[in-house]
Amino acid sequence: MKFGEFPLSQVLGATLAHSVRLPSGLLKKGHILTETDIKTLAENNIAQVMAAIFEPEDMTEDVAAGRISEHIAGDHVTCAEAFTGRVNLHAAEDGLVVINEPAVHALNHMDEAITLATVLQNAIVHKGQIVATVKIIPLAVKGEAVEKISAEIENGLISLHPFRPQKAIMVQTELAGTTQKLFEKTRRVMSHRLDIFGASLMAEIRCRHEEAALTDLLLRTADGDQDMILILGASAITDRKDVIPAAVIGAGGEIIHYGMPVDPGNLMLLARLGDKWVLGLPGCSRSPKLNGIDLILSRICADRDVTGDDIMAMGVGGLLSEYAGRPQPRESRQRERKKKMPKSGNIAALILAAGQSKRMGQENKLLLPYGDETVLSHITGQVRQAGMDKIFVVTGHQSQEIMQQLSRYDVTFFHNDLYDEGMSTSVRVGVSSLPSDIDAALIILGDMPDISAGILRQIMAAYDPARGRSIIIPMHNGKRGNPILWDRELFREFDRLRGDMGAKILLNDYPEFIHEVEVGSEAIFLDIDTYEAYEHLKKT
Repeated sequence: MKFGEFPLSQVLGATLAHSVRLPSGLLKKGHILTETDIKTLAENNIAQVMAAIFEPEDMTEDVAAGRISEHIAGDHVTCAEAFTGRVNLHAAEDGLVVINEPAVHALNHMDEAITLATVLQNAIVHKGQIVATVKIIPLAVKGEAVEKISAEIENGLISLHPFRPQKAIMVQTELAGTTQKLFEKTRRVMSHRLDIFGASLMAEIRCRHEEAALTDLLLRTADGDQDMILILGASAITDRKDVIPAAVIGAGGEIIHYGMPVDPGNLMLLARLGDKWVLGLPGCSRSPKLNGIDLILSRICADRDVTGDDIMAMGVGGLLSEYAGRPQPRESRQRERKKKMPKSGNIAALILAAGQSKRMGQENKLLLPYGDETVLSHITGQVRQAGMDKIFVVTGHQSQEIMQQLSRYDVTFFHNDLYDEGMSTSVRVGVSSLPSDIDAALIILGDMPDISAGILRQIMAAYDPARGRSIIIPMHNGKRGNPILWDRELFREFDRLRGDMGAKILLNDYPEFIHEVEVGSEAIFLDIDTYEAYEHLKKT
């Protein structure tokens, strides 16, 4: 490939290396120059352009990325179309990503022009999530380099092990003073946790926190049709001879491993009782936040074996993100940063605009006229008036039309390929795609045009994580509405959402971090679901 600045006489059929803006429009990077293009450039006094001239042995960036991605995609991994030398690989199911790490390293050492980035080994992913990216750095590479990868690098080096339906029972042991409320919260949290991995909680059983009582219970339940038994003690497991491991041994089980180099989650017990997995749960399992037990459950539910060696190898990356509500000494610097941070923080607006508006018939409600604008452009304008300069929009249905409608605004678009599976997919895509310097996100429904800049400013003004105000909810006459602001510390929680679940379902788990703001307006309740609602809203 010849690359450089060439006179117009040499660039017919060449690929433009940098975009060129002309009065008649934009010639984009990657555009193949035609005679008409060259004439237009000359008429605008442009005598030379930066371009790539391909030679017979060259393979264009998109073709190369496509061939490599097809070679490395394993079971239950799909490849998107190549675009600007990039191919994203997606999970075809919910499951666990397994990577041939030596093969990834070998591929990345073959040619600096060819790169492969993946998620972490054994990453827990959802259907549609990006698990790897092939990127060709220049506009073309030598075809022999791609052929060498096909010949020397093992194919299917990144694969996905889908979660398979499994059944679990949970045992909670009791001591004097253990509250019913704690038992109920734990059962609910564990049911949600198992659901993420495609498993179900069949039953919850309680017994005294005594070796004999627990041994008897295990003997009575060992022959059930569950795949695993989860035991959460009223007191943490502090030794292999403690109540829970002793009861497992007494019932004829085998201890595989006690403890793990993962925090939170250190005090975990892994055992077998016949053909059943038995997990002695650490106390942090009462929280929905990611902890060590998730690393074990994900492997079990993906039908992968788990050994003591596997657990002892979890130390690198085992210091999991802290969750709000579990302060540790090592959080002090982060808390000091938030105390010094301006009260408003670095807040992004995340506008959800991916839905299909099925109840509106053939029309997309976000593109309906509203005043001198459309529903969506009006609310985007209100966001801008509120002083928010970091605006992100999740697209899906009619994405091109949505992007065109907002072309005059300085916004960033995230596309949701799974928009037809419900609002939760848009929330997950949006939150997971936000830049790392964002402290909080104001999640805004695109069909609430009466939300004003004033309301948005009220919500943002109340945000103050140093005072425990990490979730800000607008209120009117004692009723909660939208939009809701979420601190970044809680972003990981959105992975639990499914279907048309909105983020409000998560609020019950974090009441201590919620701050309600009376906004004095019913606009926080009014959205557009039907054409009748739209006509009524226009008249008000």
